[in-house]
Amino acid sequence: IMTFEETLKKLEEVTEKLESGDVTLDESLRLYEEAMKLSRECNKTLENAKLKIKELSELEKGEEDE
Repeated sequence: IMTFEETLKKLEEVTEKLESGDVTLDESLRLYEEAMKLSRECNKTLENAKLKIKELSELEKGEEDE
């Protein structure tokens, strides 16, 4: 399992290959599919982090109210 940073780096590498224009159509499709998968993984990690921050913020607020 890759960390968020590793996944993002891999996504950047795949994007650079796609943007180079030096790949075949089949390779472009494979790279695009990989990029979409990596993008979903990054977004999922970010959403989970946002939820965790929200939970912690609400917990902290609840403790301050006591």
